[in-house]
Amino acid sequence: MKTIGIVAEFNPFHNGHLHLLNYCKKELGADYIVIVMSGDFVQRGSPALVDKFVRTKMALSCGADLVFELPVCYSTGSAEFFAQGAVSLLDKLGVVDQLVFGSECGDTSLLTEVANILVKEPDQYKEALSAHIKKGDSFPVAREKALTGYMKTAQDNRETDLSVLSSPNNILGIEYIKALLSRNSKIEPIAIKRIGEAYDSEELNSLSSASGIRSSITSGGISADISSAMPSSCYELLSENTGRLADNKRISDLLHYKLLQEKENGYSVYLDVSEDFSNKILSKLEKYESFDQFCNVLKSKDTTYSRISRSLTHILLGITDSNMAAYKEDGYTTFARVLGMKAKSSPLLREINKSSKPLLTNIKNAQELLSPLEFRMFKETLFATEIYNLACPSKNNNEYRLKQIIL
Repeated sequence: MKTIGIVAEFNPFHNGHLHLLNYCKKELGADYIVIVMSGDFVQRGSPALVDKFVRTKMALSCGADLVFELPVCYSTGSAEFFAQGAVSLLDKLGVVDQLVFGSECGDTSLLTEVANILVKEPDQYKEALSAHIKKGDSFPVAREKALTGYMKTAQDNRETDLSVLSSPNNILGIEYIKALLSRNSKIEPIAIKRIGEAYDSEELNSLSSASGIRSSITSGGISADISSAMPSSCYELLSENTGRLADNKRISDLLHYKLLQEKENGYSVYLDVSEDFSNKILSKLEKYESFDQFCNVLKSKDTTYSRISRSLTHILLGITDSNMAAYKEDGYTTFARVLGMKAKSSPLLREINKSSKPLLTNIKNAQELLSPLEFRMFKETLFATEIYNLACPSKNNNEYRLKQIIL
């Protein structure tokens, strides 16, 4: 029995995702595909376009066999935390043979070589990194220069194109491999070349990116124009949820309230919020108009929009630095909550239950099945969904009453 793991947001599910799942089935011979999917908040620090249950149905309708929820502290975290949390979950299942991901280069060997250096951090690399940072280079630029120099020396002056480090899916792929290496995991990483439009492209065609689809919906709603970019089942699910779509506007007032409520104490207890950044938020708070507008107010040469967006989302959702430190110290705490499954996946469930902790298929049993730290993370993730449902019109008002999705 061959089981392949995929980490995804499916925000929303499009033809590029379908290509990835089909590749796993047809080219790699997967008997089962296990998805670890972001819940109601995603890595760019915003609410998902549609809720996690709609996106779970999209995945299952297009070839996924089992969908797990990525805890919110990881789904809204940096590339490193996002990858570490997802890989921790896949690894602890005990049944996943390969982790397959799309990347701009599609070169598993190169990404693994880079990941090895970043995990081991040879002295020559660390010294070069420090030197470039002291010269004023940003961390990403300094890292690329240090890696280029180190690999050139290690490979007898052979030139290596490390522009891969400026491509988002390559960066995430490197983080997946780093996480596998640091856990000494038996899971094999496999990168396949991403097809279609670039990650941040807004072009609309049959291979549009998720960004392009979201942009089209923002400007013109759900129209037939995006139907060619998605499997028909996913377009139908999206259309059925037209009145329940989410974006940053939905949480603007909630964030403003939270920032006002806590301004006396500042915000440095939250993940990714330094004392300096907390002070900057306080100094600019009177200029707050909306989530997106405030991100642009806070944006600077050395702090990207997405980093700011994630930080503000951590404040809104109460994701603290101390909690993340505890999860990290615990080997990246996680829990295996099943969002949905194919009826024919029962043999895989039985195999997982043999080799790992019981799966969380009924959240009413969460406290008795999870450790105290896992339960804290579960409650944190559940709270994020409650905020999502408060901000976005949704039928999913109480998760404890929801039936499990089985297709």
